[in-house]
Amino acid sequence: MGFRLLCLTGAIMGSVGLAAAQDASVLSAGAVEPGLLAAIAVYQKESGRKVAVTFNTAPQIRERIEKKSDKFDVVIVPPAVMDAFAEAGRVDPERVMLGRVGQGIAVRPGAPVPDVSTLDAMKRALLEAESVVFNRATGGQYIESMLRKIGVYDQIEKKTTRYASAAEVMDHLLKSKGRELGFAPMTEIMLYKEKGLRFVGPLPAEVQQYNAYVASPMRGSPNAQAASALVKFLGTPPAKAALAAGGVE
Repeated sequence: MGFRLLCLTGAIMGSVGLAAAQDASVLSAGAVEPGLLAAIAVYQKESGRKVAVTFNTAPQIRERIEKKSDKFDVVIVPPAVMDAFAEAGRVDPERVMLGRVGQGIAVRPGAPVPDVSTLDAMKRALLEAESVVFNRATGGQYIESMLRKIGVYDQIEKKTTRYASAAEVMDHLLKSKGRELGFAPMTEIMLYKEKGLRFVGPLPAEVQQYNAYVASPMRGSPNAQAASALVKFLGTPPAKAALAAGGVE
């Protein structure tokens, strides 16, 4: 997901620059967006605290953290990325697993919904599609490797389009007019269903891939106490229920 700073009913502030006036600022991978925002809404209601959330792709987050150009209190990324941050001394040892997100397939509003319920059916749909769209982030890297593994990548490579984020993939599909298939985290697709995007289905079980996401306070956080409190909350039953309702298993 590309850079997005979302406001949640006026409670999640619209600028990381306002972090001094807030209790915590979060830099998060976009795949957990629906569930995370729901969990934060519960946290804010229960604690009376405010939280600012910025969404980026995992590669963009890595770049921002490595450059030390921004100050955040909490970071949410896949475990392997968090391990790299820990080795570099960028995060505290405290860590909470939010859950995992699977990959799905979508088509433009009004387009016929192809059968992708089995691996053979998905392969046929890919070969018959006019174009195939996915991102260059963690999920998209898996999609490319999966397409190679099932033996269709060489046949469809010329009709593939890549974007930096899943959000850009969804925006592309909303504007398209042909028979295109788009791959994205299922949470991202669900966000765009409200705009008319059609959810085709998850990847078949034998090629489905789940990305897990963990939260940790940033080392040297300007709001260390609030950062720790938020991370702890994300591991509680109310937070897990909100995350699950937003598609984070």
